[in-house]
Amino acid sequence: MRKRSIMLAALILAATSSLAKAEEVTLWVRTSSGAVLQGLADKYNASHDDKVVVTQITAEQMVPKLGAAIAGGSPPDGAVLDLIYLPTFAASDSLEDVTDFVKGLPYAEALSPSHIRLATYEDRIYGLPALPDASIIAYNTELFEKAGLDPKKAPASLAEIVDYAKKIRGIGEDTYGFYFVANSGSWLIYDFLPHIWAANADVLTDDGREATIDTPAMRETIAAYRDMWSAGAVHPTSRSGNGNNAVEAFASGKVGILMTGSYIVNLLTNKYPDVKFDVAPIPGPSGGVSSFAGGDTLSLMKGISEEKKKVLLDFVEFYMQPEQQVYITKESGMPSRTDLAGEAYAQFDKRNLVAYDILANARTPYTFSSDELFVSRTGPFLNLIQGSIFGDDVDGAIAKAQDGFSKILERTNP
Repeated sequence: MRKRSIMLAALILAATSSLAKAEEVTLWVRTSSGAVLQGLADKYNASHDDKVVVTQITAEQMVPKLGAAIAGGSPPDGAVLDLIYLPTFAASDSLEDVTDFVKGLPYAEALSPSHIRLATYEDRIYGLPALPDASIIAYNTELFEKAGLDPKKAPASLAEIVDYAKKIRGIGEDTYGFYFVANSGSWLIYDFLPHIWAANADVLTDDGREATIDTPAMRETIAAYRDMWSAGAVHPTSRSGNGNNAVEAFASGKVGILMTGSYIVNLLTNKYPDVKFDVAPIPGPSGGVSSFAGGDTLSLMKGISEEKKKVLLDFVEFYMQPEQQVYITKESGMPSRTDLAGEAYAQFDKRNLVAYDILANARTPYTFSSDELFVSRTGPFLNLIQGSIFGDDVDGAIAKAQDGFSKILERTNP
């Protein structure tokens, strides 16, 4: 009897110790990514003793709330952030170094290069891709045919986009050749800057510390857009509309070429099945292709315990596996690993692969002041586009942007 009691006590102690070892980690995510990340956490929690607790924060509040939590000494264990903010948080010593973990992954080479680049500060890595996306163009194949264009031949340069847009405009008064969202800095870095990158140019140096606005690629891109605008080939709501206006205009069948994102394939096929379209990479003025690598990066907060760090990195490895990558594709539109793209998209529209294939050549501005430079309604980038494309003084708009960028960078560079 005594022996039985000792064995029972040992079992209870072992069970208690096992329970005590279970960890609960907190993960903040943007509401725009909340559903899929909550789904991944649910899947993980169902098969693990450790738990990932997801808290959704509105996109606009994520950065200030996280900054305040870090400053107050009570941050979450991890956060899934818009990748463009990674340099700022890394430079402020707010994130945990995960360099060895990333480099040790057998699929490290298959992670989005831009996500890793933005997560790197002073040669150390502070995050991993979670839910990437990329910018592309969509074009209406029926309008291409009506305009005498080959629907199987996507424009291979911005010069061809101009030519195609004018021909499509010639179909009729209510048909336009081109749509881009000109009233939002967030949209413009997404679908305007890839023209520049495709020409091997940029608006910032690689380290994000100096502005390089006045380049031949920038002037050629502006000239092409001005040409389409003056010819009446650009949909009129491009100048003041938003992303919803853009999708609605394209779905109406009255826009030939739309600057958009990887989500467009599944959105159109599900919501607007009658629209005949194809997609292609964003070309440069004379050729080449690029894209904006957008989406989310998962980072651990500086000072996280080793036990909780292990759980969050285990969660990363969990969602990087094929089954979860297929789930991410279904729910979010793009898997995190390029080597699993074919498998992840096997049950979906193959046009999705166009965006995924370009992800390896995609870029994202590396900067410590993205909001001031690119997003602000009064910032130098939005003013550059509005002033140079719709205004009369291109030289003045470019010079003003260069000066505006430089002043912000001088003030905000770490």
